Amino acid sequence: MTPTSAGVALIHLLTLQLVLVGNIFCGNVLIWPEDGSHWLYIKVVIQELLHRGHNVSILTPSTTFLIKPSDDIAAARFEVFPVPYGKSAMDSYMQELIMLGLNNKPTTLTFHSFYQAARKCVRSINEIHRQRCEAVLGNPELMARLKKSNYDVLVADLILPCGDLIALKLNIPFLFTVRVTPASTLERHCGKMPAPPSYVPAIMSGLTDRMSFGERVKNIISYLVQDYIYQSWWGEWDSYYSQVLGRPTTRCEVIGKAEIWLVRTYWDFEFPLPSLPNFEFVGGLHCQPAKPLPEEMEEFVQSSGEHGIVVFSLGSLVASLTDERNNMLASALSQLPQKVSVHVIWLKMQLYTVLDL
Repeated sequence: MTPTSAGVALIHLLTLQLVLVGNIFCGNVLIWPEDGSHWLYIKVVIQELLHRGHNVSILTPSTTFLIKPSDDIAAARFEVFPVPYGKSAMDSYMQELIMLGLNNKPTTLTFHSFYQAARKCVRSINEIHRQRCEAVLGNPELMARLKKSNYDVLVADLILPCGDLIALKLNIPFLFTVRVTPASTLERHCGKMPAPPSYVPAIMSGLTDRMSFGERVKNIISYLVQDYIYQSWWGEWDSYYSQVLGRPTTRCEVIGKAEIWLVRTYWDFEFPLPSLPNFEFVGGLHCQPAKPLPEEMEEFVQSSGEHGIVVFSLGSLVASLTDERNNMLASALSQLPQKVSVHVIWLKMQLYTVLDL
C-alpha cells in the first residue's frame, strides 16, 4: 500500500468513527405532550435535549393553549396535526374542571353528588382525548411519516392517553412523565409500584403516613373506591386500545410496558413510600436560576421592612375565582405582617402583579 492510499484509508476510517460516535450520542426523540403546566415542565426537558445535540420532534394538535414554537426551543421540529375540536371546547372543559375543584370538596355527605359532577367532566375530557388520539392513529399518512423518521424513543405525558399506543405502532420504547394519579392507581396497577396501605396514604384521602387502625381501614377503602372510580370512568379506553392493537388488551397493560417513569416531584415532599428502579424522582427540573427582579418589584421587596414579603400565586386558577372568594383571600392576606405580592398567571401566560395588599 502506498503512503497516499494509506492516508486515504486512514481518513475514511476516522470519518467512519466520527459518524458512529454521532449515531451513538445523538438520539431522535418524539414528544407527546399535554398542555398547560404539563407543557412548561416538558419544555425544560426539550431544551436540555436540544442542548445536548439530540433531535427533538413535538407531536401536537392544531388547537392548544401553550404548546407552540418559541425561541428557546427553535431547533425542535413541530409535527402539527389537525383536530376536530376548537379552542372553545378546550376552554369549556377546562373551566368546568377548575370550577369543580374550587366549589366542591368530597365528604361523606357530598361524595355521590361530587363524583357525579366529576364524571360528567371526565366524559368531556375523554371525548377530546379520543379525538386527539384518532387524529394521529387514524391518519395513515402521518403515521407513515413518523415511522420514516426513525425515532429512538417517545416521551409521553401519562395523563394523556395514546402516547404508548403511538410508540408501539412505531415499534420504539417509551417513557412517561407524571406527577401523580388519584390513589396512585396507574402507578400501582400498571407500573407495579408497591403502596402498602398501612403507611402509604392514598392520594386525596387526607391521611398521613401515621395512621390509627381506623384510619388504615379508611385508607384501604379509599384505595378501593378510587380504583373502582378509575375503572368506571377510564375503563372505556381498554376497548380503544384493543381496537388499535388488534388484540384484547387494556390500557393498563400497555402503560406497564414503559421503560421509565419520570415522577415530577421530589422525594422529600412525599410521605415515605417504596419505589422501583425505573421510577425516577425528577421534581424541580423546571426551576431556573434566579434573575434580577424588575425595578418595581425590587422597590417593593426593599420597602418590606423586617417582616419581609410573601408571594402568593394561584397560577391559572385565579381566572375562575368569584368576587366573593377574591375578597375573602384579600382580607386574609391583608392581615399578615409581611407585604404580600399576588401573582396571577393566566393560561395565555400574561403576568399581573398586585402589590401592597
